[in-house]
Amino acid sequence: MVLLENKKKGHCRKKRTQWFRRYVLYLSVFMVAIIVPCYANAVQPEPSQTINNLNAALLQSMKKGSELGYEGRYRLLSPVIKDSFALSHTARIVAGGYWKTFSEEERNVYLKTYAEWTVATYAGRFDGYSGEQFKLISESLPDRFTATVTSKLIESNRDEVEFNYQLRRMEGEWRIVDVRILDVSQLALTKVQFASILGLKGFNGLVSMLNGKIKDMSHRNGK
Repeated sequence: MVLLENKKKGHCRKKRTQWFRRYVLYLSVFMVAIIVPCYANAVQPEPSQTINNLNAALLQSMKKGSELGYEGRYRLLSPVIKDSFALSHTARIVAGGYWKTFSEEERNVYLKTYAEWTVATYAGRFDGYSGEQFKLISESLPDRFTATVTSKLIESNRDEVEFNYQLRRMEGEWRIVDVRILDVSQLALTKVQFASILGLKGFNGLVSMLNGKIKDMSHRNGK
């Protein structure tokens, strides 16, 4: 009897072990089925997509330059540039230590003017087309927060201008934080210029300078 009972107990333990193993296997398959689709849906855009979107808008601005006029190009490029660039971030960087001295009202005025100046610069410069093309050259393997994308503007005479974009992931989106042209950082160059004006003329002098450049760009390109 004891032997029979032990056999029964052993059989029960074996059945429980088999059942537990099947349960773990089914649970694992179920979890994979849930996790994989969620991961697929969470895939973020690549840094190169930000540059492709910007290039497409710039090319359209060039091709329709005369038709759109300055104001039309401004309206076309404004949302794309604001989506492509980390404007608030770069505005604070180029202001340097002076940012801490700005009042809340001054900061709001400065950020708004900086964004308008950036859009105006692109709307003013990308205003005509004669066969130019943009070409994506390379994209660094992005780490968690930063990436580099190289793009070229190929002119009709085959001359090339290379743009090295430095991007940072912010709130799940890749934003441009610097552009290097001829190995010169536009962020560093702007910071030096802004520091000079802020040191000589203060906050009002900087905002006045930016508004003057916006007005000049508008008048030079016509409305």
